[in-house]
Amino acid sequence: MARVKGKSKEQAASKVASGDAEALLTTKSTNDGHPGRRDPVAIIEQTNEGRLQELVPIRHSRMSISPFTFYRGAAAVMAADLAAQPNSGVVVQCCGDCHVLNFGAFATPERNIIIDLNDFDETHPAPFEWDIKRLAASLVLAGNSIGMSTKTCQKAAFEMAQSYQIEMAKYAKTRLLDVWYSKIDYESFIESADHELAARRRKNLHKEITKSSPESLQKKLIERHNGSWRFKEMPPLLYHAPELSEKVYKAYEKYLETLSPDRSGLLKHFELTDIAMKVVGTGSVGTFCAVVLLVGANDDFLILQVKEARQSVLEPYTAPSKFENSGQRIVVGQRIMQSASDMFLGWTGGATKRQFYVRQLRDVKMSPNPARWTKFTMLQLSNFAGKVLAKAHAKSGEAAVIADYIGKGERFASSMSEYALSYAAETEADYKLFTEACRSGRLRL
Repeated sequence: MARVKGKSKEQAASKVASGDAEALLTTKSTNDGHPGRRDPVAIIEQTNEGRLQELVPIRHSRMSISPFTFYRGAAAVMAADLAAQPNSGVVVQCCGDCHVLNFGAFATPERNIIIDLNDFDETHPAPFEWDIKRLAASLVLAGNSIGMSTKTCQKAAFEMAQSYQIEMAKYAKTRLLDVWYSKIDYESFIESADHELAARRRKNLHKEITKSSPESLQKKLIERHNGSWRFKEMPPLLYHAPELSEKVYKAYEKYLETLSPDRSGLLKHFELTDIAMKVVGTGSVGTFCAVVLLVGANDDFLILQVKEARQSVLEPYTAPSKFENSGQRIVVGQRIMQSASDMFLGWTGGATKRQFYVRQLRDVKMSPNPARWTKFTMLQLSNFAGKVLAKAHAKSGEAAVIADYIGKGERFASSMSEYALSYAAETEADYKLFTEACRSGRLRL
């Protein structure tokens, strides 16, 4: 595994053996006693560099809705804060942007529905607790956004960290191959609820399966034009850019070379009929993102997303990526962390210096919706998120080291929940600076 700057795994193991681990699991946010902290608005400005500048105001607008939406788009701010703190030195493949909405359910190539992480744009080897801290703070901010009490928000962060701790202790005693074989079925999530809620979740799953069908995609996104299928024009979120189509087509040809022969052979039975630009996410807005329409026999539709891959927000504070193409970094990191990945996942480079990864646009994907949370559903989701993250980290082969590091009892979970409250407050202060920058014109809306 890569080495965190200034810390080796051997040094981290020594900390565990000497009982010094508690000193590294700080509960204080970075601003405490840290007057030299960099301006978060300056970090946002830096992350805007290289984006499609006409889309940057949409990014700012989406981030300005609440402290939680700001947090979702400001992974680089937290990466800088985490790097300024003591760390465990126990390095695993991290998500890098491990907030609660980056967990969800989706269909595996075998058509099973599982719960797992589903966003890996920032994945990179880093100290394991960086993901936990980002996830814990996101639970507090998500809860704040819907009016949950401070006590419930802290309980959610505690529940997640404790669940992670319990699962990691199990993985520490499990064969690594069995860790890689493990998965968390969506059915277990359904069955953990009462009868009424379970029925509602099954209904939502059925709706999502229907939405992912070729017929539904046809109705929502594509239309007949001059005898051929093409994407609908829905600016500024979905639009055609003819000057970019040739570059995307060349990138698509290179992408096919990164797939196994059976996958590339399958795609060669489809005809590429259209290419359009699509705005996605919050933090990703302004990065290059195209959608490719593939049509097979009998109007068999497949839509792939060609998404720009940039340097991970974690890379400036850890060892550099061993991959020349950031798209390959994302693909490899996703395959390490997920139980099962999209069968069309691959990477490519374009005619410009931009790098990309490719995946299906939609394949029975479901994400949490905080607006519908009750106290029960929030705590239940927190529990499952801890389980999912433990499994993802355990696949790096460091389960025993992590389990020894965090130990037993409630110290670890309490530390993470206290940190979550502290960092959420810091994020709210950063959000005020961000919105002031938007109002003053420093950042464009």
